[in-house]
Formats: sequence, C-alpha cells, structure tokens
Amino acid sequence: MIYINPTKIRPTQNWLDKAKTLKAELLAKDEIERISFITQKRNDVWGHDDLIAALRNVVGNKCWYSEVDLTGSDPNIDHFRPKGRVKEINNETLANLNTDSGGYWWLAFDLENFRLSSMHSNQRRVDEQTDGGKWDYFPVEGLRALEKTPLNLITEAVLPLDPCSATDVAMMWFGPDGNPGFSNWRRKPTDFEQKRMKITIWLFHLDKLETASNRTSAVEELKISLKNADAIYQIWQSRGGGNEEHEKKIFDNYLADIYSKICDESPFAGAKRCALNISRADYSWMEEYLPN
Repeated sequence: MIYINPTKIRPTQNWLDKAKTLKAELLAKDEIERISFITQKRNDVWGHDDLIAALRNVVGNKCWYSEVDLTGSDPNIDHFRPKGRVKEINNETLANLNTDSGGYWWLAFDLENFRLSSMHSNQRRVDEQTDGGKWDYFPVEGLRALEKTPLNLITEAVLPLDPCSATDVAMMWFGPDGNPGFSNWRRKPTDFEQKRMKITIWLFHLDKLETASNRTSAVEELKISLKNADAIYQIWQSRGGGNEEHEKKIFDNYLADIYSKICDESPFAGAKRCALNISRADYSWMEEYLPN
C-alpha cells in the first residue's frame, strides 16, 4: 500500500455533474426506494468508464490495497465505506458477530469514497490457509457515523488503513521478507496500531498466498538490484570514481532500475520501499544516490 493522493482523482466534469445530481435524488428517496436506485445507477457512477479511467490515472492499473497489477483483470471499484449493509465483527478476534448495520448508503455516489481494488481484496475469498476480502466488512472502534453525515465530517475511528490517508499509509510497513507487519519498524507499535495492521491484512487479504509470494519475489528482485549496484559502485570507487568511468554508467543504469522498481506505478512499491529503507544500513552510497 502506498499513498493515493485523492486530489489527483479527476473524472470528467460530466461524471461529476451526474454523480452530484444522482446524490441529490438519492437523499430524497425513502429506505425502500434507495436500495434499487443505487443498484440501477451503478453504470452511471462507479461502473462508468470515466471514473475507472480517473482512478487508474493516479498510480496506474493496480489495486490500491494490495498493489497487485490489474492488467488482464476486471478492476473492482470499492466503496471504502460500504454503500449497503455492514457486517459487524469482533475487532479483537475478527469473528463474525452475525449482526448488520445499515451501511453508508448516502455515500454511494461520493467520489471520495471510491478505491481501485482487485477482486481478492474486495470480494470475500477463503483459501486453504488464509481468508480475506473486504465484502460487507468495515470495522470501526466505537460508534458509526450518523446517517447522512457528510464524508468530510465523519469522525469514526476507522480500523482498516486507508490508502487515501497519508497518516495511515505511514503506518503500513513490510518486513525484510516482504510480509506486512511491524518487523524492523521505526519504533514499537501501540496496541491500537497492531490491531489496525491485523485488521488491514485480514480485510484486504494481504496474506493471500499467491499475493504474498509475488510480493516476496518483487522484494527479492529489488535486493538483487541493490547488491548488483553496490558491486559496480565499489569497482567504480576503487578506480577513482571518475566522471567518465564505464562503471559509473553501469551504476547509473542500476539506479534507474531501482527507481523504476519503487515508482508509484510499480506493483508492490510499498513493500519494496520498505525493503529499500531496511537496506540503508548496508549500503553507505544510498544516502547520496537513493535519498529518502
């Protein structure tokens, strides 16, 4: 997970006008009418090509939760706060409490409530060793927002980390093996931070075996690039570190490769950036050539 700047989500004015009109109509509906109304307007709002293109334009065609590449897959447009029912869980054990809340129906057409997601992060899946997927879950600590509260006035203690929150993303960490958690983090996490991390991993299925394996491979590829860059850097320096050295050009190529691996559009950029920071203690040249 990397930071998604919400100000960079820019659908067309036609889409914005349509969403605004539909929201006004939705707020005037009674409880029975609004469920079918939301469903009927899917293709006009979150299923519309204008919105999908706007979401893809931010960091490319990848899931904002897991950072898997969505090439060849149909993207899921997730309502971060569910537009329908919300299934309640025990926030400590993650057990389903078999009780529902009404959900955030009034945010069904709000631009700020949409997230680009993969199927496995958005839809519930149970594998042999893991289970996850957001589905109808949206855990909060304490009370939920009152019905019709504008999104910018909601003050819930949200438990899953939000890619559109810079402070949340600052907490998202991956250990040296590429697995999410607080291994080698900058400090000891609080109990509440650990709870948020646990729920985030479970809710977005970040520990799905295929995803975890691909993420670990991506991290290992970055580590190999760092080792190769270090090897050629040492040769370059041993020969005087001149501006015309052949090794300097090779070192530049390795740096370009590393930068491409950690760019916003790259799959698993968040995990690779964590691995990069963990590696700073091993390579003195990173401070100069790969600054934070």
